[in-house]
Amino acid sequence: MRINDKRKDEPSEENLSLKDTYMYSLIRSPHRWVIVVNIDLNLVRRYKSIRVADVVDALDRYGFHERLLVSQRIRPLYPGIKLAGYAITVQTRKVQEEIPSMSPEEYDKYAEEWYRIRANYDHFMKFAGPGTVIVIDASSCPDVGFWGSTIALIAKTKGVEGVVVDGGCRDTWEIRRIEFPVFCSSIGRTEVVGRLEIRPEDVNIPVTIGDVTVNPYDIIIGDDDGIVVVPRSIAKEVLKRAERQLVIDRKIQRKYLNKLGMTF
Repeated sequence: MRINDKRKDEPSEENLSLKDTYMYSLIRSPHRWVIVVNIDLNLVRRYKSIRVADVVDALDRYGFHERLLVSQRIRPLYPGIKLAGYAITVQTRKVQEEIPSMSPEEYDKYAEEWYRIRANYDHFMKFAGPGTVIVIDASSCPDVGFWGSTIALIAKTKGVEGVVVDGGCRDTWEIRRIEFPVFCSSIGRTEVVGRLEIRPEDVNIPVTIGDVTVNPYDIIIGDDDGIVVVPRSIAKEVLKRAERQLVIDRKIQRKYLNKLGMTF
């Protein structure tokens, strides 16, 4: 449904905090309206062509010194990762209850029910696709492998640009094997069942990862240097300035690269 199709319970434009330069839609979830921003794939492509350092230098010029640098404890799972895209945000909740005693067969059913009702990844995957980066706060249970190879395969098939997890990732060899870009703060080994849950209302809301607040559809950029967040409202301006920073660097570097017979 488009923003012009008004209904009684639909939020007004004044309450959306979206610049009018962005096209967006509203989707009705079970508990609230969810804003869905139209993805500018060309903007994503341009962000992927520059370095995190260029973006950080550009943000300095807009007065955001250090404030949007995600903590270095969230690191790339393997070298050479490059990602950029619009943030699909997910807030997980730590479960404060004891898992009942049961047989392995009963536990299989318990786990199946958990993933269907209490930790259904479809709550956020339905918003994910080309040009998006899934951003997850799972920091309350760092030993839980919230992101594994199966969900990575699903995300890669959907064209998702990558994932940033303030929390655990598991099946790490398999994720490296399929070359899906992952940044995480820990290597988890346990599954989500009995430990973490995801509610529909905890998707596409502000989340904090690595000490930085990420709003839905902010721009996430990551490489070997780490992660930086660009507020959606200034994404285009920062991009132009960052591209300029890269051009300046390359002009300085060119004669030295030529002497070495190298290129970047």
